[in-house]
Amino acid sequence: MDYKKLIKIISIVLIIAAIGVGIYFLWNWLNSKGGVTGIISGGTKPTTEIIDTNVGGIGVIATETETDTTTQESQTVTQKLSILINSPVFEYWLSSKDNSLYFANLEGQIIRINSDNTRQLVSSQTLNNLHSIMPSLDGSLAIAEFNYPRLPNLSIFFASSTSWQPLPAGAISAAISPDSKKIAYTDETTLKSIDLTTQKTAEIQKMSQVGLKIDWLKDNELLFSEDPSVENNGRMYSFNLTNKTFKTLIGGEFGLAIKWAKDGHLGIKINSDQRVPKLSLIDEFGSPIANFTFLSVPEKCLIDAQKIYCGVPKNTRSGMVLPDDFYSKKYYFIDDIFELDLPTGAITKLFDGNEIAIDATNLKIKDNSLLFINRYDNKVYSLKLD
Repeated sequence: MDYKKLIKIISIVLIIAAIGVGIYFLWNWLNSKGGVTGIISGGTKPTTEIIDTNVGGIGVIATETETDTTTQESQTVTQKLSILINSPVFEYWLSSKDNSLYFANLEGQIIRINSDNTRQLVSSQTLNNLHSIMPSLDGSLAIAEFNYPRLPNLSIFFASSTSWQPLPAGAISAAISPDSKKIAYTDETTLKSIDLTTQKTAEIQKMSQVGLKIDWLKDNELLFSEDPSVENNGRMYSFNLTNKTFKTLIGGEFGLAIKWAKDGHLGIKINSDQRVPKLSLIDEFGSPIANFTFLSVPEKCLIDAQKIYCGVPKNTRSGMVLPDDFYSKKYYFIDDIFELDLPTGAITKLFDGNEIAIDATNLKIKDNSLLFINRYDNKVYSLKLD
């Protein structure tokens, strides 16, 4: 694929698309009696009411594992929308290896939904104070961080053997290589790698940047970023595994957070200027391609092939701090869901938030449906794209 040509096309169509989306949201605002759709225009903060709720806790550790069949039937919500996983989910991911869907419940137990829609409990081990689960690109592996924040532990889940392997003591952050054959991780002083075939550990680079998040999207490059917050002047670095050199991609942006396409060539970025958030499309070097006229956060969007899908809040509120208030779950949204075709600039509204309260995150495509977690109930929903 000629990414330079595609980026030029994207830049043009997004300008046109932005005008169209802006008109759409403005029309909705003028014709509504309630909230205001979150549009960024001329640096004005979005103003409107928003819903506020609380979320429950996590389970405790167990040591035994087993395989069992469970039954969780999907539930139809509207003509195109259904609940795929009708129980609270902490994280879910797709496996291209066995055409299955895996999910972790709130206690960290792993369940597999097979291609024939049967469900199996493949790991009964619970994870205390589960903080994150980061699957590999092909879904064959996942790294879980738990016992957070007092004594964080990192461990690898292998889908093929349904087993766990802890990372070395002292590991702080980690990422899985694009081919799922290696793990890169940092401790307090060093960047290291583990070859999952030989189980050998190698030192890559001495480094003192404790706590940086790692992304491994390209074979020969790691990305390092800081925790996103309007209180942090965030930076993003690339590290060349061959030359052992760091390069600053993005330097000094408050509230910096990015959701990358699987191949790392495009990303959706949020940053904040004097606490006014802005959502934009960037290239692989961190350079801006176009600004979106609507307000969302990267975790509510997906770049898939040449399309962008986004949950776009109908309601935002003055004084809301993004992305911080999204991560802390201080506020919940009511989303419309849109599809943007990058080559043509065509915009399609896939779902109207007036039908049912959806706060979509962790979007994925499977079998011509858009999957996402609804933060109101932590269940996985499926929206038909036909």
